[in-house]
Amino acid sequence: MEKIWVLGSKHSSAHKSISWRSSFPNLADCDILIINLQTLKSEQIQERHNEFFEAQKYILDLLMTGEKEVIVILSPERKRFEWLPLFPVLKETAPIGVRKHSAISHIAEYVKTVDKCSFYIHTFNSRYFRAKTYPKSDYHENYFFTNEASLGYSGRVYVDSRIKNNANQMIGGCVNFVVDYGGRLEEQFASGGIYLLPPPTSCKAEQAIDIILNILTGGELTESPPPWENKINYPGLQDAQRQIIEKEGEKEILIKSIEELKKEKDNMIKIRRLLWTKGTPLENVVKEAFILLEFPEIRKIREENLEDWIIDFKFIPEYKHAVFEVKGADKRTSLADLTQCNKWIEDYLLDKKTVKGIFVPNQYRLADVGTNQKKKEHFEKNELHYADTRNICVLPSHEIFYAVVEKMKGNPQITRKFIEEKIAESKGICKLSET
Repeated sequence: MEKIWVLGSKHSSAHKSISWRSSFPNLADCDILIINLQTLKSEQIQERHNEFFEAQKYILDLLMTGEKEVIVILSPERKRFEWLPLFPVLKETAPIGVRKHSAISHIAEYVKTVDKCSFYIHTFNSRYFRAKTYPKSDYHENYFFTNEASLGYSGRVYVDSRIKNNANQMIGGCVNFVVDYGGRLEEQFASGGIYLLPPPTSCKAEQAIDIILNILTGGELTESPPPWENKINYPGLQDAQRQIIEKEGEKEILIKSIEELKKEKDNMIKIRRLLWTKGTPLENVVKEAFILLEFPEIRKIREENLEDWIIDFKFIPEYKHAVFEVKGADKRTSLADLTQCNKWIEDYLLDKKTVKGIFVPNQYRLADVGTNQKKKEHFEKNELHYADTRNICVLPSHEIFYAVVEKMKGNPQITRKFIEEKIAESKGICKLSET
């Protein structure tokens, strides 16, 4: 039996129901994917941009099998569907009736729930499909036709069937992405079908999806109950409904709590980047670490291409600021990195401000700090002499990490005053972990 998943609502007859708030599995693992856009909020896409980008790739993989299909319950709000690998460009219109549709049974029965539609499909956006299948694209994937497609390629959207309104405009239907390839474009590949369906008007989207599921799974096809049915009561029903409402409320609280814990965990994990990153990620995590170490004012006050960060001294009157030069390296940092740090010190001296230089190295960044700490802290004699004579504090990024760990453990000695004193007195390697 085909595996049928529903994304966006819960259905007992589906093999898997996936909430918009939950983590997305690999959507290519099912045979038919039904997407309920009616329940998706645009802010959810913004909040989980990376997850939706990943889901876009999963759906592409599903369709590129050429055998599986996707059914999409459309929404007039374009932000709800622009993350799909292929999506329609809609034009709004006043509500207009829908023609009868003689498609395959599960689609035809669904269309019976649509009396009117307030948009029509003007064209299609297939840029993502094209970028992934065109061999000369920087983002292309390798498919069985890729080598031959380098000799000739044509990608297009093929409309296999149409659902129309009474103005003969397309409001839904089945489309495929077709690739013609080869020297004379004689070979052809067609993706799996994407059924784009207008939203139902005579029932909720969930009920209309149940109609599709009942037919696909061989279940009994049931029509929507009349409105008065909800008024009929019998023993235990109200109590069951009350418990459902209570449990749904508890679920909402639990989901929010889980999301908050995930964010907290992600922030904790992020600090470990002090041990292995370089470039902008290392610079950013150094800033976040110093905020945790009671330096909320850490910032830039000059141009982007000058010192990485600056902090103020509150307890050391001889210095106004400390300026950072942050450098990660696959092997060793260089004397030039130290001289760059000294350059920032001299810039401020010209402005009649006495500052302390902090050089934050992450040497041998991919080496395990647990077994390679000495190597990570190794500097040549001439480099240490340079740091000593220029009054530069060399603060390895793992020392910042250890200080954050101690702070989180509640070590009372890891205070802003202690850190300022350590930085101010250091002329070479600084050990914040030695309290």
